Amino acid sequence: MTAIVSVDAPETKLFRSPVGPVPKRDRLMVGTVAAGVALLPLLRPSGPGHTAPEDVIMAAGVVVTLLWASATRARVHIPYLLPVGGLVLTGTLAAMFGISPSAGALAVGQDIFLLAWCAAVANACRTPAGLSVILRAWALSAVGWATILVGAVATHHRDLAGVHAATGQRTQFTFDNPNMAANYFFVSLFILVAARCPSNRLARAGAIVMVLGAIVVTGSNAALLGLPLAGLMVTFVVIRRRADLVTAIAVVLLALLAGGAGLLFVKRQAANVHSSQNSLVRYSVARSSRSAAKRESLFASEFHLYLTGSLLGRGPNTTILTLGSSAAATVKTAHDDYLATLVERGPLGELALVFLIGAVTVRAVSIDPRRLSSGFARVIPETALLIGALAAMGVTAATHEVLHYRHLWPLLGIVAALYTFGRNEPPLGSEVPHGDRAVA
Repeated sequence: MTAIVSVDAPETKLFRSPVGPVPKRDRLMVGTVAAGVALLPLLRPSGPGHTAPEDVIMAAGVVVTLLWASATRARVHIPYLLPVGGLVLTGTLAAMFGISPSAGALAVGQDIFLLAWCAAVANACRTPAGLSVILRAWALSAVGWATILVGAVATHHRDLAGVHAATGQRTQFTFDNPNMAANYFFVSLFILVAARCPSNRLARAGAIVMVLGAIVVTGSNAALLGLPLAGLMVTFVVIRRRADLVTAIAVVLLALLAGGAGLLFVKRQAANVHSSQNSLVRYSVARSSRSAAKRESLFASEFHLYLTGSLLGRGPNTTILTLGSSAAATVKTAHDDYLATLVERGPLGELALVFLIGAVTVRAVSIDPRRLSSGFARVIPETALLIGALAAMGVTAATHEVLHYRHLWPLLGIVAALYTFGRNEPPLGSEVPHGDRAVA
């Protein structure tokens, strides 16, 4: 008698999820996009036009998604098409008449590429199994990257940790700067908790500690401030869903009072912070007042650029060039997405940005787990964590330019997928999902 032994193929293990396997027709597309999500930190070495190794993998995900759509005759869902199209149009017009058309063209090209990347992620998450693969790829890879970073700091491998003399002991890992690194780990933390990955609670607790450690060693004040703000938003949304609006507001107000008391205590300890022997503390928490003063000066100069510029804007990615040719006290990039859009793309560009924020908000508030189909709700039982991450990104955009952060757009893609496909689960094995529709 011949014994027949069944062995799972590697791809079957790779595409297995708590809600069943990824449909075979989707596996190449989902796997390629998942690789792009898992390798988000690979931004070094950088090439011309701020290109990075990660961009190659992201581009592969976009191409494979288009090939998948052609082979399956499925309609590609492109979220946020209208608002991003508005940013592209206003950016193109401003670049044509700006001081650096090449810099403007590069920024507009980045807008289009990131929208395509967002669409690839959204389509990869069109089924509960696909969403599960993408979330697990993000969560587990982030824990791996955080472990490498914290290990590099612990073993004094400065090059691997991305430590430079100009930033003290702050680490930027393979990112462009410490704040971008912190922001990636910040968003990843919320993805990890929302997806409940790893599934073992003890392992998940250890993963959370590791990612928090990675955030701490970057010394990013924006990330450290964003954590409690995002936590407040998550608390508000959860209580609002499970109780009522009054209770949610009351709890948040109490938390704000407690936070205010904590800030007063920290302020009294400011002298000790400034005299700390720890260079990481000196280059992070202790520099808060200096950083705020510099940004105040920078933002005043930028607003002056808007008042003295044209209605079309000065052109994308030209703020630092314009400040450099003026008598501005601080010459830097805009460090503020809202002000940068107004200065560089004009009032119509700002309107497009408001439209984008509105589109994200509508999707975010509509993905209550009670409205999701059972499969999607099993993959991500609590979507309030995604809303918290989005709210923190919105606040961070007032002090940093996050619109071109590569990890922001997968987050937007996941939210768009839950909004479009999560509320109408297609039958397993169906060729065209019932919820397949183009929504801008």
